[in-house]
Amino acid sequence: MSPPLEDKTTPETRSGRPEGAAGKPSEPWGGFEPYAQVFRMLLPRAQGVSIYDARGTLRWSGDAAPAAEVTSVVAGAVAEVRQVSESVGDLHMLPDGAPAYVIWIRDDSQRLLAIVAVVCARGGEGDIEVRSFSLVHALLRPALDCLRRDLLARIAIGRLRRTVADLDKMRRSTQEGSFDSLTGLYTRPAFETRVRLEVASAEDTSSWASLYINVDQLHVINDNFGMRVGDGVLGQLGELLRSRLPPRAFAARISGDRFALLVPVHLDDAERFGELLREAAEQLGTLHGNSRLRVSISVGVAELDSREGELMHSLAAAETACKAAKDRGRNRVEVYRANDASLVRRFADINIAGRLHDAISCGRLRLDAQLILPFGRDSGLTPHYELLVRMIDEDGTAAGPDSFMSAAMRNQLMPSIDRWVIEAAIERLKSYAATFSGVPMRFAINFSGQSLNDESFEGFLIERIASSRLPPELFCFELTENATIASVARATALMGKLRALGCGIALDDFGTGFSSLSYLRQLPVTMLKIDGSFVRDVVSDPRAESMVRAIAQLARTMSLTTVAEYVETESIRARVATLGVDYGQGYAISKPLPLDDLLAQITGTPLAGAQSRFTDEARGAQPLSTVRRA
Repeated sequence: MSPPLEDKTTPETRSGRPEGAAGKPSEPWGGFEPYAQVFRMLLPRAQGVSIYDARGTLRWSGDAAPAAEVTSVVAGAVAEVRQVSESVGDLHMLPDGAPAYVIWIRDDSQRLLAIVAVVCARGGEGDIEVRSFSLVHALLRPALDCLRRDLLARIAIGRLRRTVADLDKMRRSTQEGSFDSLTGLYTRPAFETRVRLEVASAEDTSSWASLYINVDQLHVINDNFGMRVGDGVLGQLGELLRSRLPPRAFAARISGDRFALLVPVHLDDAERFGELLREAAEQLGTLHGNSRLRVSISVGVAELDSREGELMHSLAAAETACKAAKDRGRNRVEVYRANDASLVRRFADINIAGRLHDAISCGRLRLDAQLILPFGRDSGLTPHYELLVRMIDEDGTAAGPDSFMSAAMRNQLMPSIDRWVIEAAIERLKSYAATFSGVPMRFAINFSGQSLNDESFEGFLIERIASSRLPPELFCFELTENATIASVARATALMGKLRALGCGIALDDFGTGFSSLSYLRQLPVTMLKIDGSFVRDVVSDPRAESMVRAIAQLARTMSLTTVAEYVETESIRARVATLGVDYGQGYAISKPLPLDDLLAQITGTPLAGAQSRFTDEARGAQPLSTVRRA
């Protein structure tokens, strides 16, 4: 005979008082009135319905309180049911002659869930004889089956709530502890403390390496098999790491699906160890039903420099290598080496991204302006100024886009930067609106392909131009050729709206795209900016010179103006001027100047004088080899 289900009730609900009398229902014992009504419909002579738990404790009654004789009968029946496992109940006659049908409700394992007692009216003279238990049970069977399923669901929900509460309590109790409850590994704070204590005090500090591990596509496992299976994978991986750690090594679960290890071995041995872990992780995959659960990890390895202040730096290098492993196909081991340019760039981006986040949130960005000057003094062309963003570090040092643009692109920060540039440019130019009235001048503003793919960016840009009350002709918006071709439909639509307002449109880095000529016909651009890779070599490479000349001729036939970027020396400036290019930009033309300074100078100085002064200043400009480009 299977024992009754374990009772999780409180002392109050064991007192014999029904749920209604207790005042507050105790799960899963409450809200049974609909069942009592159905029982009375199926069995019209039914007068009282009571429900008891597996121990015979009253849990609910349709009456204020059932007769004591009923409770006594149920108590005796509980002892009986433990002896007869096949029984579904029995008929008992109460002292007053009323029949009481006591019915057992069991789960799938035949464990007792509850007891239902249905008391019918006593038969009088001339009444038909008392109905048999089997007949009454058959009449009530549909409602009893519904009640059984309801009880099972309530018990399952109650257990789930208790489990969640226990897990939450465990989580809270371990948050300030040293070990992760799921994997048994160190928590991140405890790991970092152990790193400093263990490695910084070691005599041989050159033989430590760090490993950074990320479970591949854990979200796919969670989506296909459930969070419980995903947590099981993390627990198994924690056990795998604990069992494979060499002496003095230690490991941590530093966040959801990410782990870090410190091992006292040289870099090459750490790489081999990482490969062994990767192979072992593949064996964690199993069959779940008809689907295969595939488990793999990406591992990054880096040499750990234990000098003061360099510990977390080395762990970040391992994380960089791990991200490279994921980018290069997952389920592999990558080692951070100083001669791997892509990893070094990625690692630098991780460090710069944090500084860039701070600069954006704290408003530590600055706009500079660089003159884009017509080659002919009497050409009648409008002078342009390209607005360039600078990141200002906490110490006041300004960094150009070459130092942070890769990090901004990698971390999807360009839409925030683009919006800041547009807002800042408009706000500053509005203060000088009267100065620009009737003066031929244009300011070029760049925005990125990430912003182009932002659904809300088009509306933002159009609204800001319209509400600025500045002449739209004052603006020329630049978009790189590659970004334009990647989203040509969006680019064409936005360019068309900007052109309709009166803004200029420049296609930046022209000549580097793979389909530039095929798309050029449909793009409503007004200017082509010839990529600097051609301009830099225009003096020494006949092919570069031919390319610049061809682009200038093509643009002229399409009524487009051209700008040669990277005009860094006087010899380049002189050669490009003979090739039919309209404008030049670079250190041989003018160095960038803070926008606020430029606007102040324009306000007090005639534009022609400012142009002449910038041109004269450029005569002494240093070449690109000695000066960082804007």
